[in-house]
Amino acid sequence: MRTIRKPYKHYQNSLGQRYCTLRYLADRKMLNIIWKGTATEESIEEVEKGILQMLRQFPCRSIINDVQDFFQAPAAYLAYLTWSEWDKNVKDASAVRCIAHVLPPDAPMPADKKRSPGSLEIRYFTHLMDAMEWLNQQKLT
Repeated sequence: MRTIRKPYKHYQNSLGQRYCTLRYLADRKMLNIIWKGTATEESIEEVEKGILQMLRQFPCRSIINDVQDFFQAPAAYLAYLTWSEWDKNVKDASAVRCIAHVLPPDAPMPADKKRSPGSLEIRYFTHLMDAMEWLNQQKLT
């Protein structure tokens, strides 16, 4: 019997509220990560494992990480998520070449990471459509 792989995964807190959704968009070969509300450090680690699992299951070329409605210190979270070990895990687990982080409009904008040969290209945006447009221009499909 063949296992059916779902192209999405939802994470809920103890109150049944969804705090993260992972969705693979096959036509764009993109993993879409949407954060809502708050999450504990343990919950974020659980999502990180889920992200790496989806990257191994599906042929992802890019990630869009939307933290516009995530209130658990998005800047601190992004600092963690773009830490070199995380980049290495994503790169080792997948064919991802670009990551677009979508921040709340009032969040401080981190500098785009300088790209070294073989590394991921990472950009920051305050509008989801700008992030999508940038990823589409990369011709990653």
